[in-house]
Amino acid sequence: MRVFYAALTVFLFFSRFRAEVNDRYYPRYHLAPPRGWMNDPNGFCQFKNEYHLFYQHNPDSSLAPGSIHWGHAKSNDLFHWEHLPIAMDPDQDYDRSGVFSGSAIVENETMYLFYTGHVNHPGQSPDHEEHQCLATSTDGITVTKYPNNPVLIGAEHQPDIRDPKVWKHLDTYYMVLGNSFNNTTLGRVLLYTSKDKITWNEVSIIDESDGYLGYMWECPDFFELDGHFILLFSPQGVKPEGDKYRNLYQTGYIVGDFDYSTNTFKPMAKFQELDHGHDFYATQTVIDDLGRRIVIAWFDMWDQNYPEQLDGFNGQMTIPRVLSLSKEGRIIQKPVREIKAIRGETIHIGKSAGGTTIPLDDNAAEISIIARSSNGLDLYIESQNSSKSRVHIKYDSQNGTISLDRGGNDGLRRTVWQPQRNLKIKIYIDASSIEMFCGKGEVTISSRFFPNGPVQVRLGEKSAVKQIRVTKLNRTVFVNKK
Repeated sequence: MRVFYAALTVFLFFSRFRAEVNDRYYPRYHLAPPRGWMNDPNGFCQFKNEYHLFYQHNPDSSLAPGSIHWGHAKSNDLFHWEHLPIAMDPDQDYDRSGVFSGSAIVENETMYLFYTGHVNHPGQSPDHEEHQCLATSTDGITVTKYPNNPVLIGAEHQPDIRDPKVWKHLDTYYMVLGNSFNNTTLGRVLLYTSKDKITWNEVSIIDESDGYLGYMWECPDFFELDGHFILLFSPQGVKPEGDKYRNLYQTGYIVGDFDYSTNTFKPMAKFQELDHGHDFYATQTVIDDLGRRIVIAWFDMWDQNYPEQLDGFNGQMTIPRVLSLSKEGRIIQKPVREIKAIRGETIHIGKSAGGTTIPLDDNAAEISIIARSSNGLDLYIESQNSSKSRVHIKYDSQNGTISLDRGGNDGLRRTVWQPQRNLKIKIYIDASSIEMFCGKGEVTISSRFFPNGPVQVRLGEKSAVKQIRVTKLNRTVFVNKK
């Protein structure tokens, strides 16, 4: 009977996604939904020697998040992803309006999934409530919700208390939760502990906004990195400040020290943005069996209405990135080394003069640039069919800034970057996205773009470089395929 139900689940899953998705903007090597809507990554973990990633998902529409489910995919190498049946539906009274974001821990060959059950109350005040829930899986496919959910109600912190991230230290389980307080005007992160993963007690406030960092802190993560602790979260309601905080919502981190004996966090520095592009939100990290702290983010942003929505899908994930901490207290991000395995032929390599133009194969490539930091750099990633479909990457040596401008309203993203001697940049292009890693990874810029046809890379007329290498990246994900 168990085999029958497993087969029925798989059949229903694939019948649900039988309709075609337009391939023009669908990524070649980033994880995207087989169809429908995708936002926050959830439950990022390793289970039985495979990486598993769940995500916020509307299987029935690519136009809006709707009634959120948990989508599910797995991979051996973080690039070749296999879509699995939907892990959780909003089918219980405590999560009937949405199975919201959460995390996973793996123990005793069991995957424990913690998530927020969201319930709307139209016409009432407050108009919703959120509770923390538990589900488990022993095979990595079939997920069973805990019969006595929710495990944490948090009545005193309603209505916005969500996105549990759980980890274990010694014999105690820890959970951080994002929360809005002071009549939903200020954001913070709460800390809970448990001995059994079922009964949770609030023990401290990790940190909170004084008004500068907005009204709600979503998707909190808390972990040790190179001798310090990182509070990573996505604050909502941060006001723009020059080139900072230009997106609708932000994602960033605070570096500090944490004392497990008192459950207190002491920040060492102010909030720093983790990425400086248009589309980077709701991060989640995991430590894998190689000891790497890997982060992945939703490669999109709320209220953008990108044209892919009309193609049958919306949203994708960033390249998984390994995190480290510099001596200056800045997070360094580098693509996981597994990306080397998807490299194809070298399209172009060598010293190149301004005006050099390099067509890409299937709109997917890795671009490595070395130039003199004393010189400026202009690089264009553009459609061969339209001068209006263009992204301009610029290093301004006089002002010490790096920028990406995709045109249109609010097209510019810029931040300070002052490399010594050589300018080194790696850029990953994938159908409708650009991820840029500057220097050793101390600055990243991640933005979506939607070219009209085949893409080419072009150096500005005054932008001679010591070397530019353009390498094809092979396709690892496919539309409506397992």
